[in-house]
Amino acid sequence: METNQTKHQMPAASVLVVDDEPGILSFLQKALSKRFALVETAGSVEEAEKLRARCHFDLLIVDIKLPGRSGMEWHEALQNSERRSDVIFMTAYADLETAIQAIRLGAADFILKPFRLEQMMNAVERCLEHRALARANFVLRREVNNAFPSSNMIGNSPAIQQVQDVIRRVAKTPSAILIEGESGTGK
Repeated sequence: METNQTKHQMPAASVLVVDDEPGILSFLQKALSKRFALVETAGSVEEAEKLRARCHFDLLIVDIKLPGRSGMEWHEALQNSERRSDVIFMTAYADLETAIQAIRLGAADFILKPFRLEQMMNAVERCLEHRALARANFVLRREVNNAFPSSNMIGNSPAIQQVQDVIRRVAKTPSAILIEGESGTGK
């Protein structure tokens, strides 16, 4: 029989909490460990980097104000990393400009301290559900593209090959394309 706790546990998800307040680290580790397979904590960016070198984390919960390097500076540096993680920023020192900057950096959420556990858990669930949907969408797109190749054009002349090359290059851009040609050529 499936209990409420096992139903909500996401065994494949890994979470890293980065905060310089030991109370927050302990509180979140206890709460998140009930639902997620791997939950690690770090008191600084340096500790977090060591943990990330060892393991990939699906989600980072990061305090903005950290000793040395800020959470946002660290996340911005991670943007170029091949091993991307979603991030939820938390802070006790919020202003509108900081929130806007966090969102521009791609934060999944922005939580103000002090927060209720329910508030944090909802943010984490939303973030991981969004991540799962994005992965499923990627897989489905790939399956559709494999099942139905984008080129239904008939012909293999150099001119047709050139048109197909152009189509492949511009297909992923949000631009409108005008195709011109003689009447009856199958534009």
